Amino acid sequence: MKNIIPYLKPYRKRLLLSALAIGISTFCDLMLPTIMSDILNQGLYQANFPYIVRCCAAMLAIAAVGLGGVLIGSKLSCEAVASFCRDLRTETFRKVNAMTFEEFGCLGAAALVTRCSHDVETVSWIAAELSGPVVTIPAMFLGGMILAFRKDPSLCLTILFFVPWTLAVIFILGKKLLPLNEAADEYIDRENELMRQRLRGIRVIRAFGAEKKEHEKVSHAIEAMSEKFIKANMIQETVTPLVVLLMNLAAVLVVYLGGWRMEKGSGLTAGDIFAVVQYTALISSSLIMGVFAILSYPQAQVAAKRVSQVLLAGKGETDRGSLRGVHEGEITFSHVTFRYEDAAAPAVEDVSFRIRPGESVAVIGGTGSGKSTLLNLLLGFRAPTSGEIRLDGIPSGELSREALRGSVSCAMQNGAVYSGTVRENVRMGRLDASDEEIWEALEISQAAEYVRAFSDGLDHPIRQSGKNLSGGQKQRLSIARAVVKKAPIYVFDDSFSALDFLTESRVRAALNRALAGKTRILITQRVASAMHCGRVLVMDGGHLVDSGSHGELLGRCKVYRDIYLSQTGGGTIEEKK
Repeated sequence: MKNIIPYLKPYRKRLLLSALAIGISTFCDLMLPTIMSDILNQGLYQANFPYIVRCCAAMLAIAAVGLGGVLIGSKLSCEAVASFCRDLRTETFRKVNAMTFEEFGCLGAAALVTRCSHDVETVSWIAAELSGPVVTIPAMFLGGMILAFRKDPSLCLTILFFVPWTLAVIFILGKKLLPLNEAADEYIDRENELMRQRLRGIRVIRAFGAEKKEHEKVSHAIEAMSEKFIKANMIQETVTPLVVLLMNLAAVLVVYLGGWRMEKGSGLTAGDIFAVVQYTALISSSLIMGVFAILSYPQAQVAAKRVSQVLLAGKGETDRGSLRGVHEGEITFSHVTFRYEDAAAPAVEDVSFRIRPGESVAVIGGTGSGKSTLLNLLLGFRAPTSGEIRLDGIPSGELSREALRGSVSCAMQNGAVYSGTVRENVRMGRLDASDEEIWEALEISQAAEYVRAFSDGLDHPIRQSGKNLSGGQKQRLSIARAVVKKAPIYVFDDSFSALDFLTESRVRAALNRALAGKTRILITQRVASAMHCGRVLVMDGGHLVDSGSHGELLGRCKVYRDIYLSQTGGGTIEEKK
């Protein structure tokens, strides 16, 4: 919970004003029973009609002030809670995007969706409580007890007799809620995971007629989740009638003892008894509010714990270089080895190379050669098992993830395209990019022609996952997004695979002109793409087997030569022999 509270600091003044307004409203509620008692004692019994009118007018004014306090307090509270939710959800989403693959895989996509939505919404209860019930409950309870004590101490003690029993009921039943809420939230994660799997694999599911099996999986998760929620709700709903029963018994006992004491001539009046009964009702209301607050706290505590798991992701990384950035674009891998968890062999082993600022380098190799792993290491998605990566001479471990990833602009093979407009998709590379810069990036990626063909140009709507675009169009949009971002290092991870050779040639020529002086890394399986770079790094089986120009590698590197011959129709060296 302590990791959540700091996000409330910007709104503490608004919450304090809300608490003050609600406190004034509560004070007004406490004043009304005393005035009603005076109406009975000094108005009705003495037939003083003008006094009754004055008291009624005072009650009306106090009620109006109380209503104003509630309205103002509720408005301020809702604004603070909504802003708090927005900030917490934004920070949670930002943390998710900054996670390493290990952190992401530890929680899972389904659980992260729940934490960014359901759990943040549940945690917002904390902010709502800080401006409402946290003031109302103690003020109404203590104020009611004090004012009841002023009317008659004996009757006040009667009320106090029932309070410990009420708190015992709340405590006993409340302890059962925490494990139920934790289990229910885990099944929500499981349900989200199953739904994501169904949506992504719906064609395969239909092809194999596995709908029934998938329905059974989801049904099991929903039934288990429902069972936990129903049990938790039954406990919550059991507490309220028990508290009402106990406090109503207290009210009946107050009336009975008050009447008995009136008969004994103790000086107690009917107005006093009426006031004490009213204060009993207020105390009962405060206890019921307290019940909901106490019973809701375990659920909010579970949600806060789950959100904190995301907020604390990457907390262990050093921020010594958080203010430092990469400007030149020099990249050095020094004896870098990385092994995936439980893998039999390293994905990359003892890889060393240096890319000079402004150099154009291709990384080529077959499937499983370690090309994508090198990119993940460069971007900080994974940390080397051994060895060191330096950018501009700075160890990558001393760069914050924000500084590291802000220094690299990527265009991926399956670059994500989102629902929205063309402008919004390209602008995700740099949010402050102007329309002129967007058009320039589209020209470089050879996407401007098809965008201009749209009647609405940059405002043309893109469907989710780019379903109204071809593979080549999506790749060019992704390249434009990478180009519009200003960075010293640009990486193109097989991002030309869906382009025909003529279009690819135009894109490469435009990129060479636009990104001259910038470090460019092309990860590819196509020799036709790699041969135009100044230097080619050849990966095979997780090892860097050679590096050099296209001509040099053809003469001395068997792996590169085999790739070249297989892609140009010449076959492999073994086949030639």
